[in-house]
Amino acid sequence: MSEEIRQAYETAAIPYRKKYDAIPVRIPDIDHALSFVRVKQPKILEIGCAYGREAQYLVTKSSEYIGIDISSTYIAMAKAEVPDGEFICADVMEYEFPPNTGAVFAFASLLHNSKEDLAVLLRRLEQVLEPGGIIFLSLKRRNQYDTAIVTDDLVARRFYYYNRPTVLNMLPDTLEEVYYDEQELSEGWLTMVIQKKPF
Repeated sequence: MSEEIRQAYETAAIPYRKKYDAIPVRIPDIDHALSFVRVKQPKILEIGCAYGREAQYLVTKSSEYIGIDISSTYIAMAKAEVPDGEFICADVMEYEFPPNTGAVFAFASLLHNSKEDLAVLLRRLEQVLEPGGIIFLSLKRRNQYDTAIVTDDLVARRFYYYNRPTVLNMLPDTLEEVYYDEQELSEGWLTMVIQKKPF
């Protein structure tokens, strides 16, 4: 992930938090994704944990929770508010994923990563997932893969837009889609649960 993205979230961490606090924690998405996992309390990794919004619930569903985020400001907030979790400031492209992970959640966090980066991440995550483990993805959606720099009243950020075929085409043979949905909010989104085949 680029240094520009890291700086953007350091700059806008507090105002973005005020915005995200108005959105309900994604408890239904978490429960649905975990329904595919055989282990009752899996080890959970959250990519882009921000200030620990979803972590407050995820720690109650896991044997071990690790949240990573590129923003040191967000990580400091998360550590203060969710003492039962482990939080690490890291770039997802450089972070060494923990072995024996049962579930990975990426709530609108990998939308700053190109399809080349995402393909690498999926292969790396497949290597640390337990058989039957899952990856939850939510990504901005367009009819075809695309990228754009979007400026709000705070910062400029590069986003990548995905569609279902683009993601499916990058999955290793040992990963398969077990759930897919699309949402129409202020723009299109897709939600996908990917599972490592049990052997």
